[in-house]
Amino acid sequence: MRTPVLLFVPLILACTSEDDTGQPPFAPSWDEEAAEVACAYGTDAALLDAALADAGLGFEEVGYDSDDWAKASYREWLDDAFLLSWFRDLHWTPLRWPCMGGQIAADLDHAAATPHPVATALGEAMAVLGTERLALPLDPATTTQDLADLSGLPEALAEALVPILAAMEEVARVRTEMEGTLEAQVEGASVEELVDYGHGGVILDYQDAPDLSSDAVQAWILDPSGPRALQDPARVLAFAVEEADLARFADLDATLDVTTPLGRVFVAGPGDDAPGDIGDVAFYLDLGGNDTYVHPAGASSAAVPVSVHVDLGGNDTYGYVESDEGGDGLLPADGDGRYGGDEYYGAFSLSRTGRQGSGRFGVGLLFDLGSGDDRYTSLRMSQGWGHLGVGVLYDDGGSDVYRGEAGVQGASSMGIGLLLDVAGNDVHETFTQSQGFGYVQAVGMAWDGQGDDVWYADPGNPEYGGHLVYYSPQMPTTGNSTFCQGAGFGRRGDADGAFLSGGVGVLRDASGDDAYTASTFAQGAGYWQGVGFLLDGRGSDTYDAYWYVQGGAAHYAAGVLLDDGDGDDAFNTRMAPVYVMIGTGHDYSDGVLVNEAGDDTYTYAGLGGGASNCQGVGIFVDNDGADTYDVQSTYSTGLGNHSGECDAFPRNAVDSIGLFLDSGGDADTWQWPGGGDHPIPADDTTFGHAQSGDTEEKGGGVDGDGETGVHAAGALPAAR
Repeated sequence: MRTPVLLFVPLILACTSEDDTGQPPFAPSWDEEAAEVACAYGTDAALLDAALADAGLGFEEVGYDSDDWAKASYREWLDDAFLLSWFRDLHWTPLRWPCMGGQIAADLDHAAATPHPVATALGEAMAVLGTERLALPLDPATTTQDLADLSGLPEALAEALVPILAAMEEVARVRTEMEGTLEAQVEGASVEELVDYGHGGVILDYQDAPDLSSDAVQAWILDPSGPRALQDPARVLAFAVEEADLARFADLDATLDVTTPLGRVFVAGPGDDAPGDIGDVAFYLDLGGNDTYVHPAGASSAAVPVSVHVDLGGNDTYGYVESDEGGDGLLPADGDGRYGGDEYYGAFSLSRTGRQGSGRFGVGLLFDLGSGDDRYTSLRMSQGWGHLGVGVLYDDGGSDVYRGEAGVQGASSMGIGLLLDVAGNDVHETFTQSQGFGYVQAVGMAWDGQGDDVWYADPGNPEYGGHLVYYSPQMPTTGNSTFCQGAGFGRRGDADGAFLSGGVGVLRDASGDDAYTASTFAQGAGYWQGVGFLLDGRGSDTYDAYWYVQGGAAHYAAGVLLDDGDGDDAFNTRMAPVYVMIGTGHDYSDGVLVNEAGDDTYTYAGLGGGASNCQGVGIFVDNDGADTYDVQSTYSTGLGNHSGECDAFPRNAVDSIGLFLDSGGDADTWQWPGGGDHPIPADDTTFGHAQSGDTEEKGGGVDGDGETGVHAAGALPAAR
């Protein structure tokens, strides 16, 4: 998302002084943003025209308008204050989703290549969320700090830390103001409660704090002096850490341990350190070695509003003090234990401690530098988690392992959470609401640059090595509720009337032969006016999941999967797919899957392959390659469908639209089930289908050679 650079008085002033010419000296500035992706859709697109003709549609009819919206069942609850400003425009023109996804991929790839990758990526996340970016970076030449006595350090290192500590002081000042605003607007609210449970109950904990059905809470969340106020100071702090170039001090023999009003400021030498459970720390710098950490590294808390952890090298281990041995697929518990389980849920973690880049009602940043092979283990709200704040984990390389359970690995609720990993063959494991997950008023992003990576969200089914822990209404006995790998989630408040639009979840893996595994609502999935993007680059990848996945969305949302590389990809060849996948929209939702090239294999079941249901829009596009389609249900593949649950007046006058386009001219292989009245797909044919023949069921399908006009990214001709 592009927003202009705003040139007014910054929230954090960068001090300047004049030289002999009366001109201010050079001061740091934000890195340039990525160029705008020249992305258009639908121009000179013979295959798109053929699919539209097959469906009986005009180009301008693909999507929604105000008349369609007036017929929606939940129309009176769709314009809540948390609706992102750009969402409705894109939702109504779903052929444009690949343009936005391509831009986000370009923005994150570019951010990672700048001198200040975390600060730049935070700026992009703020733009997606719609937060104004007003602050300027601090100038190290003119900045001072009053937080800590650094006289015990070598002069160069002490000077390098000054802007970081000054930026931390500003974060703390802003959080103090947030507390005052909270106390003035929300009766009975406490910082301690919001730090422990401040994610609106999205991570299971039996605490719906803050109470998102409260008008006062909603007003505070949206107030400029509420949680958004932390985002610019967090960006300034990240810039200060990156501008300091602390890597030049690797292996320096220096130590420091001082107590400050924000907490301890700690510098450890280059040895193999294991400081133990030292509690909350405001600033921790390790100068090298293979280190082991069990304290909440880079995690804010009620007592510590801002925490920064920087490690300069080694194969490091980040964990926690374990209270048992775990088992049955679960990590060991911490001191908060695990739920005892019931007929719905398994023994999920009750941990209330964020770790490893966790910003809870504050800012938490972890930078691990030196390209070591690191291990990160936590339970909940960790590894780039932000709620009512900003949390970031940045790792600059090495083959790393990330293990967690819920709210980890680039996830957020009412804030920003980022996981950025530059390179290496990495393994990411979790259960739910992780790996690029955004809840209400949130952006959660996971980005990986290079390497053959594993993104694993435990699918639940023991047949595939899973463990049932998090109840799924779709698959109560065989699958977990996932919401991972690019998932945007909103609050559908049928019980209390608090309907709150979802946020944005992004998983971008730029290159490598990657493996994605999940259960439900994953791999580019959206729920209740949220949007999820899975944006994969180069490589031959595997995608496996069950239901509402791979460009699948439900209930006024959007799910987008873009694979912009030329690898030979495989979808659902290792697990049995179930429903609503591979470019399918259900209930006024957009589901989009675009795969640019490669000899790909697609296995899908009902409502898959450019299908729609209940006034949804589903779009599937494969732009090149000799592909194999193993279709397990005729209730799919360029399908327009109104099912009984939504075939009532007035909504039944709104189209359900399914479009399937395979291009490239190569011979594709079709395995098609028997039965049904769906035209059998084949090369050089059109085969869209209206399930019951209703005039509002618009299904179009085509397999042929020519331009689709819909691409994952790249320079395209102007839009029509």
